[in-house]
Amino acid sequence: MRRLLGAAALLILVVVYLTTLQTIPNGSEHYYMIDVGETQNVLNQWGTLHATGYPLYVIVSNILVALLRLLGVSAATAPAITSLIYALVALALIFRLALEVTGKAWLSAGMVVLFGLTRTVWVHAAIAEVYSFGLMFLAALLLIALWQKPIRGRVYWLALLGGIGAFHHRAIAMAAPALVYAVWGEIFASTKSISRGYMVVVRRLVISGLLGLLGFVQYAYLPLRAWANAKWVYGEPGTWDGFWDQFLGREASRFIGAPSTNAGLLANLNLVNTVLVTDLTLVGVILGLIGLLLALWNPARRKVAVTMLLSGGVAYAFHVLLYTDVLSALILPITLSLAFGWLLLAEALFTFLSTKVQTTQRNETSSTVYGGGLRRGFAVALFIGVALLFAATLITRNLAFIHEMTTNPTGLQTIELARGTPPGSVLMLDWGPRYFAAGFAHDVLGELPDITLVNHKADFKALAVEQGRELVTADFTFYNRPVSWWEAQLGQPVYLHAAAPELVTIAITPPMATGSISGIEATNVQVSCTANAIDLAVGWAAAEKPDHDLSVFVHLLDASGTMIGQADEAAPVYGWRPLTTWNAGEVIHDVYRLPRLPEASSIAYGLYRQLPSGEFVNEYTFNAAVECG
Repeated sequence: MRRLLGAAALLILVVVYLTTLQTIPNGSEHYYMIDVGETQNVLNQWGTLHATGYPLYVIVSNILVALLRLLGVSAATAPAITSLIYALVALALIFRLALEVTGKAWLSAGMVVLFGLTRTVWVHAAIAEVYSFGLMFLAALLLIALWQKPIRGRVYWLALLGGIGAFHHRAIAMAAPALVYAVWGEIFASTKSISRGYMVVVRRLVISGLLGLLGFVQYAYLPLRAWANAKWVYGEPGTWDGFWDQFLGREASRFIGAPSTNAGLLANLNLVNTVLVTDLTLVGVILGLIGLLLALWNPARRKVAVTMLLSGGVAYAFHVLLYTDVLSALILPITLSLAFGWLLLAEALFTFLSTKVQTTQRNETSSTVYGGGLRRGFAVALFIGVALLFAATLITRNLAFIHEMTTNPTGLQTIELARGTPPGSVLMLDWGPRYFAAGFAHDVLGELPDITLVNHKADFKALAVEQGRELVTADFTFYNRPVSWWEAQLGQPVYLHAAAPELVTIAITPPMATGSISGIEATNVQVSCTANAIDLAVGWAAAEKPDHDLSVFVHLLDASGTMIGQADEAAPVYGWRPLTTWNAGEVIHDVYRLPRLPEASSIAYGLYRQLPSGEFVNEYTFNAAVECG
């Protein structure tokens, strides 16, 4: 029955998790999701992740992804399934620990379901990330430490597993005080001789330290993959300095350190507390704390309560006092400890009610004994009702939120955008979710074979000036990388032109008109049709450098001249080439995308300005026929 209840709890969570499992290249930029696209690439290519590299996670997950893909699972889905597997293993271990603590399978199963529905647990069971892997280590360590029966070499097992876990993610080390407390008697158990006992303790500590250091071996993976020229290698782990940068996670040092002001400390406190309340609800946080504190008064549960308070408390203190960003690896130990607070509180209340019923049964008639049974049944029903209400609350709070992140279309949209890149050119996307999505299509799916994909750290001068490659980027890039940034990278002026819808060419020489120009003209006009769009390509050219800026209107018209679609811009080239940046005789290539509508007949386009009165005045007007066939 115990196993069935545990399996039922996991089955319920599997059904819930599958409704939000990520099956597409990631595009969300939420802090939960910011590195997911990178992980999707790495786990399909035996690559390496950002610092600290997480080599054990990458090795195990690459094996699982390879097996899943052999079974027909898609490259985008397989990495998320590995997280689901780790989460289920972690939750199974947590169930076993809860059962070890209370002996009540139904209470343990209920706690596991509720903990599994909290936001941080749920989201990391549905996306390609490292944190459900870390939770698995934490649960295993706590289970070994709190197992009631003697375990031969328990301290050594904790040292070995703890070292492997801490080298996977340093946040696992936050559990060390809790683990040491739980096995304190075994660490410092002495013999009859004081000197002999001292030597035994020293030997245990030395052996434990050496066993813990074995976890470092996993880091050999990073330079090995770099030396093997793996496609997706983060940083330079093949060099000595690059390896230590990865191992030490130096790039994350900006997040580590005590706040310099009281305001900063309060901001950290508010940040962490907000995440905890979002995960558990305010009532859930309070009940968890009450459960842990009440258990301190129960000698049979004091060890568990102190262990959980230390595990969650150290993580909480470090997060508030020494870390300035949200880190799920620190949030999960806190929420797990509070979830055990729920378990201990529920057990205490149920025991209290059961004890009162038994007393009544001893002192009253048999008819009252039947009534006592009803009271016990009512208590069980009450607990189940509260658990169902809490579960419904968590599902309501989290389902739509997580589903929106895992189905965010930005990754797919970025891949579609990249397909418009001119063959043979270099496409630059800033390091982040969009770059990861394009990289997934390029390196994992084998799409976009005719382009070179780079991020903002590329040597653009070598690419454009020395190799003569065409540089292309997305129009939104210029919000973070303005023209001045590009000019600094290339060491000379640049000229922006539309390469395709939402794509911009960064040219180092301006294309010039071959014939004479009068005023401002629209040259090389082309109208092309795709399955869902009508594209207008136009080359703007001016006889003289314009002395004022104008906006662009592009109107799709039906046969009667009624506007049925538009693609206006504040300036040509998606707003990035105001007229006052033009050169005399330069041709500014531009593209405007309109919806493909069956009644489309022509396109009216041109340049306009807005008067102080608000009136619009068209200074240049042109027309193009639409013939989509």
